[in-house]
Amino acid sequence: MNLNRRDFMVAPAATIAATSILFAAEPAVPWQRKIRRLGQTNMTEHDPAVLDVEQWADYWASLKIDAVMVSVTGILAFYQTKVPYHRKGKFLGNRDFFGECCAAAKKRGMHVIARMSPDLNWEDAVQAHPEWFQRDAQGNAVRHTEDPRLFRTCMFTTYMTDYMPAIMKEINSLYDVDGMFTNAWPPLGALPVCHCEQCKNLPPAGTVAYWDKFNERITWLWKLYDSIAKEKKPSNFYFANLGGGIRSTADLVKLGEICEWFQCDNQGRGGDDTPIWGCALQGRVCHAVQKGKMSTNVTAAWSTGTPSWRNVYKSPQGVVVETFAWETQAGFAVHVLNYTNPAMHRGWIRKFYPIGGQKVRMSLPQGRRVTRVELLRAEKNIPFTGGSGSIEFTIPGVLDYEVAALHSA
Repeated sequence: MNLNRRDFMVAPAATIAATSILFAAEPAVPWQRKIRRLGQTNMTEHDPAVLDVEQWADYWASLKIDAVMVSVTGILAFYQTKVPYHRKGKFLGNRDFFGECCAAAKKRGMHVIARMSPDLNWEDAVQAHPEWFQRDAQGNAVRHTEDPRLFRTCMFTTYMTDYMPAIMKEINSLYDVDGMFTNAWPPLGALPVCHCEQCKNLPPAGTVAYWDKFNERITWLWKLYDSIAKEKKPSNFYFANLGGGIRSTADLVKLGEICEWFQCDNQGRGGDDTPIWGCALQGRVCHAVQKGKMSTNVTAAWSTGTPSWRNVYKSPQGVVVETFAWETQAGFAVHVLNYTNPAMHRGWIRKFYPIGGQKVRMSLPQGRRVTRVELLRAEKNIPFTGGSGSIEFTIPGVLDYEVAALHSA
């Protein structure tokens, strides 16, 4: 309905009211539900000394990234924090590294999510605030298994209600961020077992009663952190790493009611027993609990063990390719990613070097038969041999990536 000034002056009030109601019935779609690409590089302690922030931002912009996750703290602060026991890295100096990254991304039209890790801290914090940390049965502070200089924090302590909110409020006061994210919390894989003074008042670890208290705490903290995020602006929000779908330790049904963004974590870099249909199952879990809200999945570009559902190899010809597959409702999907580049270990890859034919051999579950192989990037079907028990086909070439969809009967 278009109204000029004269029409507005003579229009009945009921017409104006009806028009306002009509327009009000079309709420804006939140930005996070419209994005398609998210970038994340976990910063290291040495990055403030060597990283060219403009080049970093140009790289993400060249990939048409809608949002980036930038490290506020990966156990170390990447900005000039004033929060006690928020240790700054030895290479930070006077640099506002997070601030530079945030500004560079914003200048290129990308949303910025502040990424932080509340699960670990250093020994000086243990000495000053022993009540913040997990304890073993003998009362000792629990060290991190990968780096014994770090200690595990307890989610039932004031570390989560005083220390972490202080960092979040400091970020709000200094930077134009669009959201906040915590890595490694809620705890992934298994429920925590802690013998600190706070946890002694909880039901025994591993019981249903303990799980109820665990979920109550997560829900309460989630709402607290989300309210802090919204202090910056109403469109901001908080979200966390929720792990691998049905293996999440938290009650996903309850979290789905308050969670704006479901961050999955199926990296496959530790040689776990994730089945081939794990990613498809992850998608179903997200669809079930999120009801149309944002869901993303973190995958790794490197491995620390023998991966079970992804594989990285280097051929004698110098070709570096990553392949992984999962089972879908229509059949199977085989992904081939081309990392071949003479500078792939010397900074950002800015140019792709096409590779030739890639022969794929794949065993099939008993009773499954492939009827068609379709290349989704090339938008064409290709010939194959076999189809029952096993299948072989050749992808003619790969620029950056290709997905072979195996339609199954």
